[in-house]
Amino acid sequence: MWCVNYCRNFVAFSLLLMSLVGLSGCSVKTMADVDLTTSAYFQHMVLPETQNRSQQLMNRTLSDYVGVFDTDAHYALSYKLSSASRSVLSSAGEDSSINNTKMSVSYELRELATGNILTSGNIDAFATSGAVSSFHGQDVSEDFAEERLIKLLGERLYQKLQLYFLTLEV
Repeated sequence: MWCVNYCRNFVAFSLLLMSLVGLSGCSVKTMADVDLTTSAYFQHMVLPETQNRSQQLMNRTLSDYVGVFDTDAHYALSYKLSSASRSVLSSAGEDSSINNTKMSVSYELRELATGNILTSGNIDAFATSGAVSSFHGQDVSEDFAEERLIKLLGERLYQKLQLYFLTLEV
């Protein structure tokens, strides 16, 4: 009987010990650590010249996350925004419509010294907007939805680039 209890306790202790040893290899990084690690890479990045309001919003969103850019750039970010919208009539008997908007950003990060593409990808976001019985209200709502989508895409682009820069540190 004592052998069974001894074996059960030994197995439980062994499992606990193996779990602790396994978890000791894990590390937890806070967002401050991640920002500190990747900020040097972001500060050496140059953003594209703006041609329209959408690009201004995207650059502004990225600049808000990065902070200060260094004049000695090592990386060049290029991106292309695209948008598609679809209207759906809702509410039977009332003049109301809902617009479903999809916006995408295709991006590339190049190393300026070699011209090599370091990372690239495509990010999508969706928003729904609408107003009841006012065409002006519908236009304003759609514009506001597009601006929200651009800011959301800027945040997601920053996070994708942050993940790429983190892989360089491993």
